[in-house]
Amino acid sequence: MSITAGVVGCGNISKFHFDGLEKAGVKIKWVCDLAKEAAQPWAQKFGAAYTADYKDIIHDPAVNLVDVTAISAIHKPVCLDAIHAGKAVICEKTLAENAQDAVEIVREAEKKQAIFYTSYMKRFIPAVEKAKELLPSLGRILSTHIRAYQCWGNLWGEMPAKGFFHTPPGGISVIRKKFGGGILVCGGSHILDLVLFFLGRPQRLFASMHVPPGRDYDLQAAVLMETPNGTVLFEALSHPLNKIGFLRDGWDEKIEINGVNGRLEVFSSAWDNMDSKSSLLVHYDNQSGQSVEYRYNPVSPFARAIAFFCGNIEKGTQGSQSRRTGYDVDELISHILLSSGKHQAVEIDWKI
Repeated sequence: MSITAGVVGCGNISKFHFDGLEKAGVKIKWVCDLAKEAAQPWAQKFGAAYTADYKDIIHDPAVNLVDVTAISAIHKPVCLDAIHAGKAVICEKTLAENAQDAVEIVREAEKKQAIFYTSYMKRFIPAVEKAKELLPSLGRILSTHIRAYQCWGNLWGEMPAKGFFHTPPGGISVIRKKFGGGILVCGGSHILDLVLFFLGRPQRLFASMHVPPGRDYDLQAAVLMETPNGTVLFEALSHPLNKIGFLRDGWDEKIEINGVNGRLEVFSSAWDNMDSKSSLLVHYDNQSGQSVEYRYNPVSPFARAIAFFCGNIEKGTQGSQSRRTGYDVDELISHILLSSGKHQAVEIDWKI
């Protein structure tokens, strides 16, 4: 089956999806954005039609894939309409603005047996894929430390007087309006997905968050989780440190998984530099006492993710990635907010 797609949302993240769709050989028939100037370059590049109304894409019988790269606030109506119209869906993270909306989307996708993906593309970083392959060699997993430290500048003092990180009195900051929250949603959601990818669903968690006075977004989220595969220490942090991290560029994401037979350590570059900066996996084997480094050339995990999704769409199957991927992360975020607000541990109430 050949794939004909419409892309809803032509902001910054869309360029990675357009690149992935092009490399996968997908015909892009429609581009949609309220801002025509954002969509027009893509319409010209692919010979696609422009619309400001995503329903034009939904109602086109030639379209069998809807790729949703717009802000999370409109994911729910677009995804539901696409599912009802019998389209396959690729949706950017986070799936929805809250867990309940994510539940509704996923339940409808399951009811209609729609092919449905939330594009948590860090699963497709080569070092992450190799770590998943080697995970059984660790034996019983004892402890995991996993973090997303992102250099956002020094937001720990006074609130910026204007711009992306300014929260106006009685209003909403740009970061919250566009992305639904601060570092937990923007950076931590991908890392929460990797917790699920490697270790399964946590049963219980305790969270602490830092939201500066007068702001509507967080700068830090620290979480202790109990999973079927040991304890997880998770942290998402906005920081001003320019020269830390694997590549000394301020980006410091790391996964460390410790088992009775060894350790896996994953280091990755910034999400928007992965096609120019590398990833690294270090595997320590306790029996031999040796460490092996797996160094990978730069590659776009967006393109690799979309190639996987489109390969399954062409075959008419969901494949190995569950429809509930996006819901799982949204539910974890919901419980992190709950635990932080209550200042106590909470059991996770999985709805699906």
